[in-house]
Amino acid sequence: MCDDEETRLAALVAAAERGRAGMGTWLSIATGTTCLVVTIVGLILSAWAWRAKGPRSGLRGVAWSLLPIVMYLTGAIRLVGHLGSAIVTFAGSFVFSPKSWVGVILFFLAALLFLTTGGIPLLQGSRRRDKRRKEREARRVRHRDPGPRAASAHPAGSQADVPPGSHAKDDMSDVEQILRRRGIK
Repeated sequence: MCDDEETRLAALVAAAERGRAGMGTWLSIATGTTCLVVTIVGLILSAWAWRAKGPRSGLRGVAWSLLPIVMYLTGAIRLVGHLGSAIVTFAGSFVFSPKSWVGVILFFLAALLFLTTGGIPLLQGSRRRDKRRKEREARRVRHRDPGPRAASAHPAGSQADVPPGSHAKDDMSDVEQILRRRGIK
């Protein structure tokens, strides 16, 4: 072995020990070229979309088309590669692991138990408050008690003294009139 080959091999081993292999020059060139070609094709398709569907669709296409070259120039393409690799590794180990499948079964069992017993306890407080508020409003309507706020907000002889059912006809006639003006029957 030559000294150059030993040095190169030692650099690759050191990079692998750090948890990542070094990206070679050829791979970097291929990645840059691929991102550039995808961007150019996307821009051509965006120009076609602009003509066919209008500027909004065309500009949206331009935005999507610029993403590959942006990712390459900022170095985010390696992040996407690492993320994809991590997902594939996770999925590969997950599919063939009985321990993982037991975890999935237990997750679904826990979710089923939560749903059958009324959900998460923290949410029940707001549900109970809503239920109590609706019951109070129903009692007020039954007893025709406008409540302390409503009584002080409307002076005597105002519209608050009119029964609630009498406004329904007036409101519907207003709506019907608006619909007739618009040409809707």
